Amino acid sequence: MQNTSTARTEVMIVEDTSASLELLCELLTQAGYAVRPAPEGAMALRSAQAKPPELILLDIRMPGIDGFEVCRRLKSDARTRDIPVIFLSALRDEADTLRGFALGAVDFIAKPYRPEEVLARVRTHAELRRLQSGLEERVKERTAQLLEAQARLIESQSRLQELAGFLQGVREEERTRIARELHDELGQTLTSLRIDLGWLRNQSEKLGVQAVDRANGAYILVERTIDTLRRISEGLRPGMLDVLGLAAAVEHHVTQFEERTGIACRLHMNREEFSLGGELAIAIFRLVQEALTNVLRHAAAGQLSIEINDAEDSIQVCIEDDGQGFLPDQGKKTFGLLGMQERVKMLGGHLTIASQPGRGCRIDATFPKPGDAAT
Repeated sequence: MQNTSTARTEVMIVEDTSASLELLCELLTQAGYAVRPAPEGAMALRSAQAKPPELILLDIRMPGIDGFEVCRRLKSDARTRDIPVIFLSALRDEADTLRGFALGAVDFIAKPYRPEEVLARVRTHAELRRLQSGLEERVKERTAQLLEAQARLIESQSRLQELAGFLQGVREEERTRIARELHDELGQTLTSLRIDLGWLRNQSEKLGVQAVDRANGAYILVERTIDTLRRISEGLRPGMLDVLGLAAAVEHHVTQFEERTGIACRLHMNREEFSLGGELAIAIFRLVQEALTNVLRHAAAGQLSIEINDAEDSIQVCIEDDGQGFLPDQGKKTFGLLGMQERVKMLGGHLTIASQPGRGCRIDATFPKPGDAAT
């Protein structure tokens, strides 16, 4: 009865002695194997290269090409190198055994043949070959699945980054629109109201002290509202950035920050003005703006430094404070830090954050200049 584990398993028998060849063929055929006989080495090589079997029984001592040379050629050919080879030998020389294993053989069967031993060794290595082939196939399938999943992940990341860039652009456009409306509509209205209140205050002296006090209070309230409005408008979209450029906008923002918070700021820029496109200039300004906001909210710093340097092929920004610091890898990431990282990444740049508890924080960002974007 044919064993299901041996069905479809083809074994090539390379043996120059006809009696031994017939014995092995009959033994393996009865056990359910498909048998392919080859009486000499050259024929075995041609047959194996044309249609590789699952297992080869190979006699060592043969005229012409001996078993060792056949094995060497099989293992040097990509088509046949993975076929298990079992040597057939009447020799008991340990040197021959070592040589056979060095050439890539998996086992030896000694002559004269004992049927139980032959079947046991063939069955063992045929099963190992079947398991190996199945494992290799599963590895290929899993590798293909992983590559497909990786491709989908890369595509998703690319789409998310495109979406993040789109949202950043929409946010900047919305900020610009709101800032323009605040400045053009509400700002002008408040300015007109302030003028009228100023006139009313001057005229109210004729109406008594109480009217003067109320007019003065209203005038002061409008003044404060105008200042607040101007600050909000500048925070949304600094008009100075569009009119005077990045250097002036950063200098103005840092000066206002220092006056408002009392935190000493040192600003160094190696250019009086930077010739940058609008998107890159906005990104650098927002990076400085967000970093200063984080310092104010979290750092408890006494002083900080901001450097912007125009290098040969990049713009380098460094912001460092002497605050309480944190562990970047263990602390909870704020949306401010994540926003800075995404903004820099979208322009092909690189951002690093170095910090330790009690040792402040340092943010380094490098933006490639237009035309030199990182790949």
